[in-house]
Amino acid sequence: MNKSSKLNSFKDPKVWQKSADLSVLIYSVTEKFPKSELYGLSNQMRRAVVSISSNIAEGFKRSHKKEKMQFYGITCGSIAELESQIEIARRLKFMSETEYKNLSLSASEVSKMMGGLMKSLNSKSYILNSVFGFTIVELLVAIGLFSVVVSISVGGFINSLRAQRQIAALISADSNVSIAMEQMAREIRTGSGFSLTTGRLNFINSSGEETGYYLNGDVIEREVGDDSGNTTVQAVTGGKASVQYLNFVFAGRSPPLITISIGVSAAERGVSGGIVRLQTSVSSRNF
Repeated sequence: MNKSSKLNSFKDPKVWQKSADLSVLIYSVTEKFPKSELYGLSNQMRRAVVSISSNIAEGFKRSHKKEKMQFYGITCGSIAELESQIEIARRLKFMSETEYKNLSLSASEVSKMMGGLMKSLNSKSYILNSVFGFTIVELLVAIGLFSVVVSISVGGFINSLRAQRQIAALISADSNVSIAMEQMAREIRTGSGFSLTTGRLNFINSSGEETGYYLNGDVIEREVGDDSGNTTVQAVTGGKASVQYLNFVFAGRSPPLITISIGVSAAERGVSGGIVRLQTSVSSRNF
């Protein structure tokens, strides 16, 4: 990356452009998959490839290095996930050898470019603001300052500030829960032995541990038990998000298609109203 050139949009980095091209390839190839895979492998491959470009764009807009690395780490996980799905689709003979080679090469190139991007973040010459520009929060602050200048009444000024504070708080809460949902979906895909008990999803994770996700108050928690009978409880959502509901729904199939529905509002004091509703469907790959 040329340090002297400033990137103004998430579309500017070559890695995003390459990931967008990969999305087009995936949608084109999966269009030919058997109709029985509409909510199976086809859906999973499309979700994974869209996650790649989406997390690159999200990381691009983050102002802090730690936040950028978090989203870029999720991107790398989605790339690995997609590469695994491409290999499975090939073995199931859902695609030609030419399609397989094109997809594998494109995914490998995106992976290498992400490695270079993450390496550049750790370099001493990395300059945050000159490369990545403004974040959403900074943009909202700028809008707030503009509202102060053009406001013609005290009442309008106060209402404007309240609206902007609520928007910023909801964006923060939505981001927090989106990351939590991604974590749950990733673990469910490699799990087995699923069951539901009073709003709690129970299953065995890829390490053979008894795992459960549930809502405790307004926080989503993850409980893991080992062979010795010891349990570890970890909060999955942070203090900026107040989870209003967490629902799991099973579809009748084997392995089951699990739909996760989450309603979240801002936990910031003085901010009221507004619930962001998130939903995703995921299926275990353990047949």
